[in-house]
Order: sequence, then structure tokens, then C-alpha cells
Amino acid sequence: MRTGRADLSVTNAMFLVVFVAILGATAIPLIEKSSRQAKSTALLQNLQSLRRQIERYRVEHHGHTPMLHEGTLPQLLQVTNGEGVLGVLEGEHSFGPYLQSGIPVNSLTGRSIVVRCDEFPPTESSGNGGWLYHQQTGQIAVDLPEFLTR
Repeated sequence: MRTGRADLSVTNAMFLVVFVAILGATAIPLIEKSSRQAKSTALLQNLQSLRRQIERYRVEHHGHTPMLHEGTLPQLLQVTNGEGVLGVLEGEHSFGPYLQSGIPVNSLTGRSIVVRCDEFPPTESSGNGGWLYHQQTGQIAVDLPEFLTR
């Protein structure tokens, strides 16, 4: 009788191991897909935030767009006067900062670098994985091939 029970326990254990393996094999892709969707949602929210703040800058600076400098947009990060000259928060330097926490990161790549693009919408990614900025119009896009037209 003990032999029968031992065989039954080993069989149950094997079924349990197989069941857990199948469950794990199906759950991991679902978790990865869910994680990618959450990051994509955060990315699009950051893109909208950037676009809103660039537009706010344009309205407050007579239609001028923020200038790209060394991979960032300093006029969105610091206070400026009406002409966009950086300064300290006193008197005529009363605009901004528009992005208190810096340039938002691309949540899919972890990069926040801003790269100039010559046309908008851009036709190709720069490979930096941050943002593509068309300075003449103030338009900005995600620097990833699958998001260029969003």
C-alpha cells in the first residue's frame, strides 16, 4: 500500500510541476505586454506634456519657440524674460520654468535627450531614443520609429 501512495504522490508532484511551468510560460508574455503598454501610455503622456509646455512658451513669447541647446530646451527649464533670455526670477524674467522636473524621459528608453529634426513629422528616428524637435515650428515627437507619427 505504501508503494501505491508514493507513486501517486510522485505523479501528483509531476503534474503540479508541469502545471506551474505552463502557467509561467503563459503569464510571462502577458506581464511583459502589460508592462510595455504602461510604458507606452506614460510615454504618450510625457509627449503631451512637452507639447503643452512648448505651446505655452510660444504664447507667452510672441510666437517664438524654445531654442535647442546641447540636447535640451533650457528656455523650458529656467525662467526667461519676454524675449526668451534666461535669467533669475526677478522683474522682467517672470516666465517659466515650464518643466519643473526637467525634460521628461522617454519611458521606453529612459532617455530625455532632445535632437533636432529638419522636417516634421520626422521620417526617421535619430537612434538616440529621446525626443525629436523641429525648432522652426516647435513641434516635438518621440524618437522611436514606431512613434514618429504620433
